[in-house]
Amino acid sequence: MFKRQAHTPTSSASITQAGMARSTKDWSKTTTSKPLEYGLASKGDTRLADYSNQESFFHTIQTRYLTHIGSFPSVPALDEQLAALSIASNNTYTPPSSTSTSQVSTPKPDLTTLQNILMDMRKLREGLLASNRQDDFAKSAYLFIVRAAILMSHPESYFPSIRHLLYVLHKQNPLSNPEINELAGYLMLHLACSTNSYHDAYEVRKTFRVRDHRVDMAIKALVAGDYWLFWSTKKSVDGYKSKIMDRAVKDVRKHALKCVGSAYHTVDIEFLEGCTGREWEVLKEEFTIAWEEDAGKIVIRKRPDAKGKTLSVRKEDKREVKKEMAEPVAKPKAEPTPKPKVEASTGLAASRWATPRNESSQQKDSWTQWG
Repeated sequence: MFKRQAHTPTSSASITQAGMARSTKDWSKTTTSKPLEYGLASKGDTRLADYSNQESFFHTIQTRYLTHIGSFPSVPALDEQLAALSIASNNTYTPPSSTSTSQVSTPKPDLTTLQNILMDMRKLREGLLASNRQDDFAKSAYLFIVRAAILMSHPESYFPSIRHLLYVLHKQNPLSNPEINELAGYLMLHLACSTNSYHDAYEVRKTFRVRDHRVDMAIKALVAGDYWLFWSTKKSVDGYKSKIMDRAVKDVRKHALKCVGSAYHTVDIEFLEGCTGREWEVLKEEFTIAWEEDAGKIVIRKRPDAKGKTLSVRKEDKREVKKEMAEPVAKPKAEPTPKPKVEASTGLAASRWATPRNESSQQKDSWTQWG
């Protein structure tokens, strides 16, 4: 018979310590600094075509995104990083941050983390397309990608996702009316603010019957060049639509500066800041404006000295009048009227039978040419 080997019993304390060591080691790993191990389906990696892999990968992306967003101490710090991540868009200008010691120290923008999250969302999108998945999970995954990519100002991620939801997935798994209104509004604003395709934006509005007054006002402001309406509408929309409208901010400011520069000689600083939606110092640095500031006003062009010019003109007029009064008025000499030249006529007009001859008063009783 085989002998049973004696095993040294292990205490529960040692097991607990080993488990704690493993769990502490696992939690100490930084999982937000590198993209996950999956590859792109377009490059030949088909692992994300599996439904279970898609679901676990999506939950991991959500956790990483929410953890990174929640690590910022304030909303302005988060907005600064999201603005710095604007890869494709140059329509926004981020002013240099002040280095005063009184402000709360914020972490430096870790753009690699958000860029890796964007890459992971692209991997998930390609996996969903490769598997042709059109169920509720695919809908929720695309909606998350759209909203997160809009906040990160990345149209390469949210634009194809919106089109896939509206034109492909909606036919197989219909979206609700609020979802259609939301996604079609995003698409209308993107077409109007990013590419100036106003005709396509109104076509989307007609196709999906969008009923959003604020989106209509934003596009109307861009078409008409009404910067006052644009700024007021941008303040009234939600954060997602405001992020998309940021792509047209630079063009609206440039148009406002042209209008103000062509219409005024001097304006108040507050008025100019209201027209452009930006402080004067930042605006001057952003557009390299050569206008001057004088006592709370912006001097666009200097007015000519109208008073000095009128005085000099009046003096010159008085001098000319005095000269005319001093000079004697010379009467113009009457020129003799030239006598008409009588040319020798020939032919029938020269004969005495052509016209009756004028007789003098002394020869009235004498014979005439007819008698």
